[in-house]
Amino acid sequence: MKRLAVVGACLPALLWLVAGSIVTGEEEQSDAVPSSSIATLLAQDPGEHDSATIVRTRGVVTLAVPDRFDFAVENDSAGIWVTALQVSDVEPWRSLRQSLRPGDEVEVTGGLDRGGYAPRIVMQEMRLIGNRPLPEPQPADLARLFSGFDNCRRVELTGVVQGVRDRGREWGLVVSSAARRMLVRISKGTLLTSPEQCIDATVRFTGVVGAVRNSRGEFLAPMLWVGLAEDMVIVNQPPSTAFAAPLVPLDRIARYRFDPNSGHRLQTEGTVTSVMEGRSFSIQQGLCGVRVQTVSSPPLKLGDRVQVAGFLDMSRQTAGISDAIVQVVGHEAVPAAQPISPQEISHINTEARRLGLIAQPSTYDGCLVTFPARLVEKKTAVPGVGQLVLSSGDATLSAIYEGDGFEPLRGLEPGSELMVTGVMQVEMVGDEGLSSVASDPIVKQLSLLLRSPADVQVLRTPSWWTAGRLTVALSGLAAVLAGSLLWVGLLRRQVAATTERLASEMRRRRDAALEFDASLRERNRLAANLHDTLLQSLTGIDFQLGACRAGGQNNGEEPSTHLDVAQKMVAHAAEELRGSVWALRTMPVAGRSFRESLETIATQTCHGHPEQIAVRVAGMPSDVPQFVAGNLLLVAQEALHNAVHHAGARQIEVVATGDAAAGSIDLTVRDDGRGFTPGSQLGPDQGHFGLSGMRERIERLGGTLSIDSQPGSGTTVRAVVPTRDYDRQIDVGDSQATG
Repeated sequence: MKRLAVVGACLPALLWLVAGSIVTGEEEQSDAVPSSSIATLLAQDPGEHDSATIVRTRGVVTLAVPDRFDFAVENDSAGIWVTALQVSDVEPWRSLRQSLRPGDEVEVTGGLDRGGYAPRIVMQEMRLIGNRPLPEPQPADLARLFSGFDNCRRVELTGVVQGVRDRGREWGLVVSSAARRMLVRISKGTLLTSPEQCIDATVRFTGVVGAVRNSRGEFLAPMLWVGLAEDMVIVNQPPSTAFAAPLVPLDRIARYRFDPNSGHRLQTEGTVTSVMEGRSFSIQQGLCGVRVQTVSSPPLKLGDRVQVAGFLDMSRQTAGISDAIVQVVGHEAVPAAQPISPQEISHINTEARRLGLIAQPSTYDGCLVTFPARLVEKKTAVPGVGQLVLSSGDATLSAIYEGDGFEPLRGLEPGSELMVTGVMQVEMVGDEGLSSVASDPIVKQLSLLLRSPADVQVLRTPSWWTAGRLTVALSGLAAVLAGSLLWVGLLRRQVAATTERLASEMRRRRDAALEFDASLRERNRLAANLHDTLLQSLTGIDFQLGACRAGGQNNGEEPSTHLDVAQKMVAHAAEELRGSVWALRTMPVAGRSFRESLETIATQTCHGHPEQIAVRVAGMPSDVPQFVAGNLLLVAQEALHNAVHHAGARQIEVVATGDAAAGSIDLTVRDDGRGFTPGSQLGPDQGHFGLSGMRERIERLGGTLSIDSQPGSGTTVRAVVPTRDYDRQIDVGDSQATG
């Protein structure tokens, strides 16, 4: 009490000193957070983000385990865990935490966190209020405990200690209460007696409930934390000797009995049939075999007659004994191995389950058996542990061996016919359709535990030309043949595809050249006809109208008004006709460079208009084929015409660039006109063929045409066409283009 008084006097000062490093807020901030009961906090949803909600509560410390950063607080409503894992300055908190004792009344402020299973408080500030008696423990309700309730509550549990596990700084006691097992954790410095002296004793524990959970925060089982030495009271001392319990025949250890199992040790007897050094061994009596897990035992040999005192273990869905103490009482012949096949064992267990009866003559789990089998495969999981995959009739199972001395088994060849002997292990599982509740178990898998290399006898070795080797050889030959045929087929297909692609491209480009040449000849013919006929006729009409006007004046008539109008109309028609004739004339390609032709088109298109046109040509080859240059010039002419007559442009830029490395020519016409929304322009259905004609010309050359425009932001027309080495061969020639 004197030490508690000193700690109570010093603790507020210590808290005041470390508050700046542990707490980010000040006292006014914590006082602004209303105090809530723990039950109210547990009923809240902490949300998706840890420590998102700041809370404050008051309670009594019920558990403060040394060297841990969390502790338990409980008030009249419930209990909650408090942690300081996120405190920035750990050392001051460590000193503060180690001074906490059960019975300290504290006020805690921090973030409400989801925790590993139940909500917890991530502490930001803690204030010591005083000291109070610990809450009275509630009697443990196993139904609530094993359903995940009463987390962090102080409860009282009475059970039989069945095992002890060393967990470093603490002991883990395996306790059975009403046939349910759970772990009780107690600090090594708290336990006043040797833990082995508690085994098989009836003990009353007072502690705080914790939870065994998975990484998804799902409850698996309860555990109990004991923090004070006086919270562990031995109600009934264990028997003076482990072998004081009545002897139960091996085949009756888990059978029906009128009085229920008390959870204390049971004693049985059998003959050792296999030994796993330091881990477990098997004993057999008649046709009943049982696996025994030991705490300590003398060195055992096959055939030893032993008495076993331990606790019933049903974790394998078949009775076993755990935490056993063993004493050798004699030696006898090892039980004879039963000649029975794995499929017979499966059939016996399946029929017993179907009829609801005990398997006859045995389940053969834990019994020595022998049967012929064929080796399918050898496996080595870890050094010293091996596995033979066996085929016996319709069944496939594993023969497992562990330890030294099994080197001869590693030389076995797959396909060998064997006679194997060992301890059968029948793995049982609950009905898959009723996996969430207890149900009659079914056979899931059989395996055989080998005791020595003598358990495997080779009846016949396989021929060198095994089915596997023959299959590998034939597979290799087939793979080589298939690979060769595939390579030849792929090569032929690649050559054919390349040839067809080249021929198709040449046809398209030759068609484009021929079409361009035909278009030029037709345009020249039409231009000549128009010049020789319609243009001359209109000129004559203009002359006649002029003469008429002169004659009318001489006769005193005044037809000047009508004649002026007619003369203007004819002049306008003649000007338009000249533009049409110019448009139909041959592109100025022959005898000129691409730059000169492009500049001529730009000058002619914008003649008589105020637009300013800039033409730039870079990297163009000197011998651009006529059909390629002609199509590009026609696209440029159409784009310039649209910019001048439709876009109302003031500035027009024409850029032509040749890229020898990429083998392409890039032509761009950019204006600052009124622009339009792509897709809204008039097309062939409305009698407008300009844009579609440009696209068709470029695509026939294997190129791409893009039009970028926005209302009020001008228009950019870009054409990119590839150049080919064979274009000169398919070019129809300059002389034909100008004929």
